[in-house]
Amino acid sequence: MSIARLCLFLFPALLLSCGKQEPPAERRVALPPAENFQEFHAEIQSFCGSCHLCPAPGILTKESWRMQIPREYAHYEQSPQKQLRVPPQPEVIKYFVSQAPEIHDLPTQTANPLPGPVAFRKQEISNPAADPLPGVSDLNWIAGTDAEGELLITDMGSGEIGRILFSAGKTTFHPLAKGNHPAHIERVDLNQDQRDDYLIADLGSFGPEDHDRGKVALLMFDEKTQKYEPHTLQAGLGRVADARAADFDGDGDLDLIVAEFGWRETGRLLYLKNVSPSKTDLKFELQTLDDRHGASHVLITDFNQDGLPDVVTLFSQEHETIVAFLNQGDGHFKPETVYQAADPAYGSSSISLVDLDQDGNLDLLYTNGDTMDSFELRPSHSLQWLENTGSFPFRHHSIAPLTGAYSATHGDFDGDGDIDLAACTMTWDYQQPRNTVVWYEQTKPGQFIPHPLDYSKGQHAVIEAGDFDADGDLDLAVGNFEPRETGQKTRAAWFSIWWNDGPAD
Repeated sequence: MSIARLCLFLFPALLLSCGKQEPPAERRVALPPAENFQEFHAEIQSFCGSCHLCPAPGILTKESWRMQIPREYAHYEQSPQKQLRVPPQPEVIKYFVSQAPEIHDLPTQTANPLPGPVAFRKQEISNPAADPLPGVSDLNWIAGTDAEGELLITDMGSGEIGRILFSAGKTTFHPLAKGNHPAHIERVDLNQDQRDDYLIADLGSFGPEDHDRGKVALLMFDEKTQKYEPHTLQAGLGRVADARAADFDGDGDLDLIVAEFGWRETGRLLYLKNVSPSKTDLKFELQTLDDRHGASHVLITDFNQDGLPDVVTLFSQEHETIVAFLNQGDGHFKPETVYQAADPAYGSSSISLVDLDQDGNLDLLYTNGDTMDSFELRPSHSLQWLENTGSFPFRHHSIAPLTGAYSATHGDFDGDGDIDLAACTMTWDYQQPRNTVVWYEQTKPGQFIPHPLDYSKGQHAVIEAGDFDADGDLDLAVGNFEPRETGQKTRAAWFSIWWNDGPAD
């Protein structure tokens, strides 16, 4: 299951960003002193709320507001929004700073984690590529049926795309192709020739930019070369974070849903209808389902159980919302809000499907912990469960606080019949050690005990569960993502496998 998709490289938009809205002639107004919060609050709500939810002063520290607000005003000056009532910047700073905390009260880190009910043993795997800095953006376990399973991997730094095979106690990397900055990989027989292909979402740049170098590609096996060859399905896009396939229009072939994250001016949720004339000539018609930027994850499921595949999408940036697009047939979708965070800098970082309460309805596992918008570690970072009760929005449950929560996975790690969870963290602060990998034991329905596995300076954008050694219990794979500005020259581990050795002694 993918990161996604690395908001370290996706970078959420600024809090006052006005997106793509068309605005009117700017009017600056004199406002009362910031002490008159009731009247000034209305002005702030009107200004910020024209584009997104207005942030509460307590979400950032005083020092962060002093640095952030001037950046937001600079961004606003460059935007087309020119008819808003613009509050004086000094008064806005005073308003937020006077109500913000000096520091955040963060969860305690466990420097010496105690053994949990399950013993996990860590094995580090090196990257065969020359790049010493890992940038693992996706790990996707495909369980085996007749054959062994494979762990698919993309590295957006080195461009490596490949699969990890586990056999006779050995872990072997088999390269598939080199991409530009691949963010996600899916195995799918897109051209329906009875041979698996690999669908690739490529950002087109390592850092945040508005450009058209993002693309969706397909790795197809070539009988002549006996290699997987890349075929571009859709080019000229903004930064593409995710792509999934399903037969959305019921015509027998596979269409695509694409999360074009973009940045400030680019970004959409796209539906690519399959209009291919043959299995060897793949063609798609592009339709925009949602023109908001910040789409980082797309998942396919049938939420309303009507036999049609639906789409659920995480929009980060200033939107911080999860939306289900219910398939109405023939390429039409009805949007329904699954969850809306109250904070435009909430730091949404991942979603995944899970039937956590085992009631037959798929719920969502949700993390927020991206720190690349405010560069602050915040107490609101956490692991969450969005319960599917049969209607929208889903019921929200907080599982546990987790500073820098970035990706989560699930499985019955202790073999007691219920579903446990695991999560990893990534933050801008890579100088301080913290609990970067944690598994959560479900002891009662909806109640979890955290068991930290790692206390280090590691940065992990993605975590995946699977029975990699086919011994009957679930292991964990955790990708490493080293900051590029460290100047590190020694080779770092590419990813790690946390082998499940069963009940702890």
